[in-house]
Amino acid sequence: MSYLIGVDVGTTSVKCGLFDLDGNIISLSTREYSLLTPKPDYVELDPDVYWNVMVSAIRDVLQKSKISAKEVLSIGISSQGETLIVLDKNGVPLRPAIVWLDNRSKSEAKILKEKFEEIAFNITGQPEIVPTWPATKILWLRNNEKSVFEKAKMFLMVEDYLIYKLTGEFVTE
Repeated sequence: MSYLIGVDVGTTSVKCGLFDLDGNIISLSTREYSLLTPKPDYVELDPDVYWNVMVSAIRDVLQKSKISAKEVLSIGISSQGETLIVLDKNGVPLRPAIVWLDNRSKSEAKILKEKFEEIAFNITGQPEIVPTWPATKILWLRNNEKSVFEKAKMFLMVEDYLIYKLTGEFVTE
């Protein structure tokens, strides 16, 4: 038999399901984690927490079902949006992930809004530029963590990072 795994990486948990090819649920697993809030408006998490929790959930659904990993055709990953993970040239995280809830880049959002709001709306359809956007977080890094910004070679979202960890490939949606 062949199976599929679906992984949903949420804000505070990973949900994982093993399905047969007809879409029937074979087994489910949920793993929770806690976010770090070191300062007001800061929300972070070690990127490897996402990886380790996802791996644990996948192992759990396989173990519960007694299905071999060799029988899994594909893994699909969805995740909470806008969480920024910064990697160096070797694919190693340079700092904790800046979670989508993080609002530290308010002044950077204002700068981008003043320069690009009309263009951004015409391209994306988004009504405003807000500090949860990765572009504002990248500008914040350039302004506040210069050494991290200078070493950065990749800016990824959570699902991109997990796909990289699974495959060694850098891809995005």
